Amino acid sequence: MNPYSMKAGCAIASVFAAAAFARPAAADEWTLRLPKEDKVVYRGLVNADKAGLGSDPGILYGPGLVGFFVVLGAHGLVVDSQKRSQLQKLQDDADKVLLPYRDALEGYAYADLMRRALDRTLAPGEKKLVAASEKPGTGWFVESFPIFAMTQDQKAIVLENAVSIHAPGAAGTPYQNIIKIVSQPNGEADPRGFWSANRGERLKEESVNLLAHSFDMAMGHAAGSLDAGSDAQKTFRYLEGSTERMERATLVTAYCNRAVIKTLRGWLMSVPTKPGSAASPPGQCASAPNNL
Repeated sequence: MNPYSMKAGCAIASVFAAAAFARPAAADEWTLRLPKEDKVVYRGLVNADKAGLGSDPGILYGPGLVGFFVVLGAHGLVVDSQKRSQLQKLQDDADKVLLPYRDALEGYAYADLMRRALDRTLAPGEKKLVAASEKPGTGWFVESFPIFAMTQDQKAIVLENAVSIHAPGAAGTPYQNIIKIVSQPNGEADPRGFWSANRGERLKEESVNLLAHSFDMAMGHAAGSLDAGSDAQKTFRYLEGSTERMERATLVTAYCNRAVIKTLRGWLMSVPTKPGSAASPPGQCASAPNNL
């Protein structure tokens, strides 16, 4: 069964399964450390162009991995206090899209999210979730601070996951990156009703799928096998809900109507592409699990 499947078809399929990701050997173990924050962070997706920043800085990060990513610093932007204040106002307005889901998300903890995501990762071997106070051991050790955002049309969920990975026996600086994943557009006529059903279980389920996919991407990249694609830069067009976005990047791999790309900032992104585009090989779609 496809580990990223969902009845409504808007969750990410395990589209890059065996060949795309190098995973640790089955005998290896990897440990995931919980963030210091208890409650999963959800935001409304904000368009930072309105703040005069000239490019989208993504989701506003709160306190996360100490010494890893500072607010907006990961985006390579120098933001003065006036623009930062303006961006915060835009974020506060964007967050209103989550009001219908406030009760469902109120008690959603990272411990629950990450435990479920671990079960869906493609990596073999023993996987365990540990407290925020745990120190790296002898196996793969992963620190993660995922933040989710809902598009204003409520048709897609966007994950930005700040990840740090310590390889077994490796000294020095760990692998660090941001993994960004945009869900498939939700084709429901009533997306609010869809996400709200069963006390927001579908919203939580999609978040689990996105996070599991981001762990597979990060582990593959840290293991050194996820840069096997083309080095040629090109402009990728992808769907963020019902809105078309563009990103200058190199193609890592593509399958059906989804592509993994490496941005000029060094981020990894997994984005839904339009059918028939260069990053959507049509011949592979028919055999994809659940046609996703």
